[in-house]
Parts: sequence; C-alpha cells; structure tokens
Amino acid sequence: MTERHSTVKPYQTALPAGFENLRYGVVVRPPHYRWNGEHFTCDRLAHVDTSALKTLPYDAKAVVEGNFVGVVASSIENARDAAKRLVLSWQPHDPLSATPTQQARVNEESRQTQAHKTTGIADVEGGQAERYERDYGWPSRMRWGETEGWVVAESRNDRLEVWTQTSTPQALRQDLSTLTALDADHIALYTSEEAERHVASGLGRHCGDDAAVDAALMARALGHPVAVWLDAQYNVDVKALGQAQRLSLSAVFGEGDHIERYRYRQAHASGEVAAVGLFLSGRTLVPGVLTDTEKPLYSPYTFQNAHLSAHTGRPSGQPLNDTLLGIQQTFARESFLDEVAHARDQDPLALRLHYLDDARGRELIESVAKRADWRVNTPSRIASSDVLQGRGLAYAQLPDRQQRLESGGRSAWIADVEVNRITGSVQLTRLVVGQDSGVEVDTARLQHTLQARVLGEARPLLGSEPAFDEWGNGSLEAKKELPLAKRQSSLERQVVTPNEASSVLPVPLEDTEFSPGVAVIANALFDATGIRFRQPPFTANRIRQALQEQDLEASQGRDSLFLPRKSKAPRRQWLAAAAFMTVAGSAAMAWPWKGAIAPVSRPAANLYSAETIERGRLVAAAGDCAACHTASGGAVNTGGHAFETPFGTLYSTNITPDEATGIGNWSYAAFERAMRHGIGRDGRHLYPAFPYTAFAKTSESDLQALYAYLMTQPAVSAPAPQNNLSFPFNVRALMAPWNALYHDPKPFQPDPAQSELYNRGAYLAEGLGHCSACHSPRNAMGAEKDGKYYFAGAIVDGWEAPALNTLSKSPVGWSESSLYDYLRHGESALHGVASGPMAPVVAGLSELPEYDVRAIAHYVAQQMEAPSGDTEAQQVDAQQRLAVAAVSPSGMEEGERLFEGACAACHLDNGLPSFTRARTSLALNTNLYSDRPDNVIQSILGGVHADTVPGVGNMPGFADSFSDTQVATLATYLRARFAPDAPPWQQLEQRVAAIRQPHHNNTHSSL
Repeated sequence: MTERHSTVKPYQTALPAGFENLRYGVVVRPPHYRWNGEHFTCDRLAHVDTSALKTLPYDAKAVVEGNFVGVVASSIENARDAAKRLVLSWQPHDPLSATPTQQARVNEESRQTQAHKTTGIADVEGGQAERYERDYGWPSRMRWGETEGWVVAESRNDRLEVWTQTSTPQALRQDLSTLTALDADHIALYTSEEAERHVASGLGRHCGDDAAVDAALMARALGHPVAVWLDAQYNVDVKALGQAQRLSLSAVFGEGDHIERYRYRQAHASGEVAAVGLFLSGRTLVPGVLTDTEKPLYSPYTFQNAHLSAHTGRPSGQPLNDTLLGIQQTFARESFLDEVAHARDQDPLALRLHYLDDARGRELIESVAKRADWRVNTPSRIASSDVLQGRGLAYAQLPDRQQRLESGGRSAWIADVEVNRITGSVQLTRLVVGQDSGVEVDTARLQHTLQARVLGEARPLLGSEPAFDEWGNGSLEAKKELPLAKRQSSLERQVVTPNEASSVLPVPLEDTEFSPGVAVIANALFDATGIRFRQPPFTANRIRQALQEQDLEASQGRDSLFLPRKSKAPRRQWLAAAAFMTVAGSAAMAWPWKGAIAPVSRPAANLYSAETIERGRLVAAAGDCAACHTASGGAVNTGGHAFETPFGTLYSTNITPDEATGIGNWSYAAFERAMRHGIGRDGRHLYPAFPYTAFAKTSESDLQALYAYLMTQPAVSAPAPQNNLSFPFNVRALMAPWNALYHDPKPFQPDPAQSELYNRGAYLAEGLGHCSACHSPRNAMGAEKDGKYYFAGAIVDGWEAPALNTLSKSPVGWSESSLYDYLRHGESALHGVASGPMAPVVAGLSELPEYDVRAIAHYVAQQMEAPSGDTEAQQVDAQQRLAVAAVSPSGMEEGERLFEGACAACHLDNGLPSFTRARTSLALNTNLYSDRPDNVIQSILGGVHADTVPGVGNMPGFADSFSDTQVATLATYLRARFAPDAPPWQQLEQRVAAIRQPHHNNTHSSL
C-alpha cells in the first residue's frame, strides 16, 4: 500500500500574510477538448488579440501558453469581464492530423481490444461452455471538487506553494513538478483539515487539482500569487476528461461449473489522467509506447488458466497510485463476480467462497455474513412504492507494504441501501465490515465516512451531479473580492503530516482496507434496482434515468447484464417496425382520449428528505406556482384565480394535497403527465393557460422535487370554479390536435456550445420561468410564436409584456447587470421598478439563489444582444433624457395640472420633503416609449404596487378619482414630456374606457 499522506509535507510555515499583490484569475478553455482514453485532443489556439485589455479601466493581463489561456485581474469580476473581451481564434482539431506515434497507439489499442473481444458461447475442449465478459470504467475526475472555495498558487525563489483541496496530493505534486520543473521538495501543498479527510479514501482525482495547476500556470507567468475560484464551472473538465481506466473481465465456465479461463485486463498501469492545464500548455510527460504486460495483478480468488494483464503506457518517472488501482480493480472484479452470480442464479456469497482457497478469507466472509444475516437468494425488498432496498457484498485482499500477500489484510463488507425513486437519493442504512488485520474497525464511523464520501451532498460519488438543473450551484456571491481579513480566513490552510492525519480523519482509514467501498455499493444498488452501474459516479440523476429506461430495455429485448442477444431482426423489419411505431406514436399523441391514472393515497410527508422539499420549494418559486394558483384573498395554491382569454374565462385549480379537490390522490406519474403533456389524472386535457408547454422542459429531478414539496404542504379543500369558455373552446378533446401541432413534451436539452451560465438561464427562462408565455406573441390558436417572434412582446391580462429581444422599446438599452438588478432586487437605476404582473415574478425570484437570477439575466441579455454592464454611452443617454424631461412641454396645461396635483410630489425632485419618492425618473420608463398605452393606463387606474422592493412606496390608483378624459389627458402629457421623441398615442380615451370596463388588475397570467 502506498503511503497516503506523504505528499502533504510538514512545512511548518503560516500562510503569507494577506497574500501581497494577490490577483484573481479565470481560464478560458478551448471550444472542444477531450481525453479519448489514450491521448488528449483539443482545438488549437490560432490567434489571440489582447488589445481590448489595454482600454479597460482596470489592469488585466492575459497568460497564454500553448492552448492554455488565462486572464488575471485585481478582482474576480474584472477577470471574468476581461476574459469576455479577449478575441480568440481556434482551429478545430482534425482527428486525421494525429501524429504517427498517436495514430500507432490508437491502432495498437484497437487491435488488442479486438483480440480480447469475444461473443456468445465459446467452445472449450470440444464442448460448449458459457462465457461472460464485461467492461468497467473509472472516470478521470470523480467530481469538480469537494466544496466551493479559493485555490491559490504562489511562485517565488524556485519554490511553489499551493493552497488547495485535493484527494490525490501525490498526483497533484507530480503534475506541479512537471509544470514547473521543480523537485518535489520545492513544492508545498497546503490543505484544510476538511480536505485532508478525503485524501485517505483514495477514490480518485477531482478538479481541485486542475484549478491548482491553472493557478500555478498563471502565478509562474506573472510572478505574483493568483487565486482561482473552484466551483461547478470546472465540471466541463470532468466531462471532457471522461474515462481514465477501462477494465475488461471475462470468464468461461466448463463442466462442473468450474471457471476454466479467466481474463482480467486493465487499459493502463496508472488509472489517473493529468491536469487539463498540463495538456493545454503542452507540458505533459510524453507517454511511453503502449505495450501489453503480463505482470501479475493480484486476485484473491483461484481460477484455472487465469490471465492477468495490463495495457501500459505510463510516462517514465510517473509514480503509481497503488491505492486507487486497488480500488479500481476491486470494483471491477467484485462487480463482475456479482453479475456472474446473478446471471447463473447463484448466491454471490457462495460463488466467492467456491473460488476462495484462502482459509483466513473464507472464515472472514462467513463471519461477516453471519453477523449481517445474509440469506441465499434474498429477493429485492420494497419498503414502499417509492423506496427500494438492496444488499451488496464485496471482498478484497491486498499485499502489505512489502508486497507480501500472506501478511496482507483481508476485508469483507456487506452493505444495505435504500433507493428513493422520487429523490434519487441513496441511504446507506447498514454496514457490516470485517477486517482480519490492523486496528478494530469502528463500523459506525466508517459508515458515516462512506455516507459522506460516497453518498454525500457535496458533489459526491452518489450525489447530485452538477448540471443545468443544479440548484444553488456556483454561487457568485462567494466569488466577489474579499476584504483582506476575510480573505486570510477563507484561504488559510494547515499542513497535515502523516502522524497528525490519524487525529483528524473520521476513521483510521490508513489501517482500513477501503477497496470494497465502491463495489459493495454498486452491488447493493443492483440488488435494489436490478440495474447494473459499471462506472462511478453513481449519481442520483443516473439512477433515476436508469429506472425509467429499465422497462424500455426489457420491452426491446436488450440484455443489460452481459453480451447482446445473438438474434437480431433484419434491417428491413427494423425499419418497418420503426415506421409503424412512429405512426402509432403520432396517432396516440393526437388521439383525444387519454386513460385515467388510478388514484393513490397521499404520500407520507416523512417520505421525502428536507433537502428534496427545499429544492421543490425553489422549483415552485421559479415556476410562480402560487401567483397563478392563488386567488385574491384566498389560501395559497387553492386555485380560483381567473384568467381572461380571447376564448373566455379560465380558473386555476387547487394544487394542495387535498384528496377530494386538490392533487392529494395523484401519483407522481399522473403529476408528471400533467406537467409534460397537459393531461390531468382523470385523462382530461388541460388548457395551456397552465403552461405545460414550458413546464415540459423541466428536468426529472426538479419535477420529482416539486411533487414532493406540494405533497408536504397543508391540504385545503377548495373546489375550482367552473370555466366559462365559448364553443368550441370548451371541448377539451380539441386540445389533442392542438398539442400535436404546437407542443413538444421533451425535457430541456442544454446547448453544448453555450456556457453553463447560459444553459442554466435558458433552462429557467424557457422552462420553469415560462417567460415566453407572457413575452412572446401568440397565433390565432393561442400558441406561442417562435423564431423572430420569440420574446417579441405580447398583451397579457390587459398588460403589455415588453419585448425581451432586440425589439425592446426601452429608452436606454438594457445591460446584463441592469437586468440582474431588476430581477433580483425589483429595481434598476436606468429602468425603474418592477410592478404590475412582474411584481409577483420578482417576489418569486427573490427566493432563488443569486446564481440562478444571474443566469436568467445572462440568458435574456443574450436575446437582447445587450452588453454585460451599463456602458458610458448609456449613462450619457440617460442624463440627456433626464435633462430634456425637466422642462414641461407647452400647450398642455390641463395635463400639467393633473400631473402636478397627482404625480409630481413623487416623480419630480423639487427639493421639498417627501415621505416617498420614485427613485427612477419617468424619462427612463419603458412603458412611456411603448407603441401601446396599456401599461401607463393600467398604472394610472390601478396604481403601482412595488411591495417586493424595500424602501419604495406604492403608487395609489386613480380609477375612482379621474374620468376617462382626465386619464387620457394625463397619459398624453406623460408621453409628450418624458418620451418626447416618441409619436403621440391615438384614441386614448376609447382605450381608457376599454381597460376600465372591467378594469384588469390581475397579477400573472400564462396564456
């Protein structure tokens, strides 16, 4: 066993006080880059134009080395802004341009892979024999990191110091040594106590190492310390690096159920991939020639004619991580034996004992099985309709530090898990561990460690995968430049020596064989779900998706365990079947009648975790559920809110978990169908006033969390009023052809060409936020127009939802920062206060993490082609408009009198004291520049209620004080004074009368 802590050396030095001349860096990755299992490929940087950096009001420098691009500035915001201003030209990677050496490696790998591939039933000594084979994988990065935080590198006097989080310090030190050409003794790694706890598990690298190399590259180039923010943005590296290790196993059974041939082959002698910065800068060690070696790779089991080999290409001088290799090999071997046992309908424990000659190992497994009450052919257990239970077994034996097998440790694990179908979470409910050497294992603490490391919440092995539907991820609040004192506290690390490590680790893992940890969970998951996961991480998203695909695979006759079935349908038959299914599927979609889904009892509130319920609350806030499903003065989510449409009046329904009048007897399947397809539990079609056309884009994770949240809220009995729609729109069956024409039920798919921030914003704006439901015009059938009409503005409940694209009528152009201020705080200095239908939207957004609101602002800004911040030209334009509006237009004395009497006290700064004042001048109000007067009339009649913006008073309505003529006169005056370059509105008095009778003062509509 390799000494796990030796690379974090005991440099007894404190963190440099305040990091003198500290700078902040961001990196710009190539548009396309990946590790293909043998070598690294990426787009080539053809040209860099940094001239734009010289015009910035702050100091920013670019660091370019090979295909590595970084930008460093005095704050993280400035660095991010400067990175956007770089002009980079990338030449796409040509797979055919691989070097002869690289191509030779690919060809050799292909040849040897085919040599080890066989299918079907093999002939063994003239007879028939069963053959099983399977490939397993191990990712290059387990996750983007343990927690968000700063990574700092300082290079001085031929010495490199790095403050970081890492689970593989030995590999990181090697990368930094390769990068800097410094001896290992001249590289100091500092890590927090929390990060040091994760070193011992040896589960593989995360992107803390990539961030450390990025920071070191920039620090070495510029000569001062550089801080890089580690967060989910680094998940792009996780995806690009893909798989680090492929492990292939096969077994042939002869007569008497004996394994007569056993093959174990791993793709690399080292299962780790270097940091991305090394590849991009061209500083990685040159791989050696790929060869097949038959160096024995130890297995505790005895098989006849066993062949153990490794495909190696390790650079000279690169150390092996024996701990990680042991875990990888154990995971593959123990998963494979578990698969073989289930395929042959054998007890996994009995199969292992059959091939285990070691008396100590047999005694240990039998002892652990007895303590765990292991039973032969124990079926999967179902705790409830949404919770599955399973049990797994794994065994390992590795040589001691002197590579002696007999004196090495044996370790047998049995784990029980519960899989929640709704949340996707996995709970390790019981762990029985036996170890025949070293200190006595504290099983309770080991279970806690395994839960935290393998099943925890901080992007763990079985946790929430960073994605477009990750909530609260990548918070930008923490990315702001910290004051010096806070910076010192947030970055400070302590050096942990090997002797000190045991006192901070939750379990003395140095003396605990951790190799069975991943395999035992994989086997327990299979026992619970019937699904085999052959490469970690086992994320909640993967588990949920696999459960959904399980029935589909069975119906298609796919063998999810070992080899594909030999019988295949002829191509013509397959094409005919595909065509038939396409036609049948289209007919089924358009068919007006859908079957009811059987009612269920309301799920128990304690079925869902607090984390899931909180996630559901955020989903509900983003979707504005309460705004549409709560009538004025009514209880939350009890329905009754009226929607005036061109087809009549619709009323929202009760979505509390009341079983009689709400959704308490809806199963998740019924709930999902309503959200994705617009069909209620009873089979009736819903109207798109309920924006299922947008909600269909919601991810499975978020829908399940929303269901959990709604089912745990108070149940209130409240029947919905009857809709009042004209014929034929009151015939719900007509929604079937409407859906076939205008509705796409597929979930949101992120655009790989866009940033994580953009995709997050698109997911929220296009899906849960259903922004286009109000801000896009509709055709004669009530369907949203797309293309050039997307976000082009519309009329909703008598209010104009302004255009959110390049057709915006805002007098001063929007910027991404002003959009964020408006959405997050309900007010923008150059645009005014959110009111009317936007007030409840802003109220809902105030519940979301800051990152999510920034993401929405970023997405909308892209549709508007808006700059990232308010430009100097926009500021000048605003000042000029304010100056013009200071003078009242001539010839409008009646309008001026109305304005002075009702409006001037708040809307003009006349030097007199006032209890309330509008902070933004009407000269910057978008409504006054619109082609339609509707919003101005609505505001005069009903008032402006900005309860969501602290410190801003509400404007009273004048519906009872002003006549139609007076409202028209005042609106004419406001247009002339505060939007003098816009043409006058026509027929205002008639429009006022139409809006007043009846006066619409509804909040949010979705039709």
